[in-house]
Amino acid sequence: MLFDKDGMFRLDELMAERLTFRKIMEDNIVTDEEIEEQSCLVIELLKKIEETFLPEQLVQVENVLVEFGVLSAVYQYKQIQDLHF
Repeated sequence: MLFDKDGMFRLDELMAERLTFRKIMEDNIVTDEEIEEQSCLVIELLKKIEETFLPEQLVQVENVLVEFGVLSAVYQYKQIQDLHF
């Protein structure tokens, strides 16, 4: 489930449970190779979705991914902004 009983998005919890995340973070150092491997995995998963989902479902996935990207970008920008002001 994406949300807990209180309606909170469980992304951090779901990521922490993921073997891929635990493997990357086990030494507390993130390498370029680990980022490359994770990028390839994400691309592979997206291609599988593109092959199997209906067009309407693809639009929903695209919207979620793009808006999550927007959220991530503006959150990072806000953190940088807060450091300088």
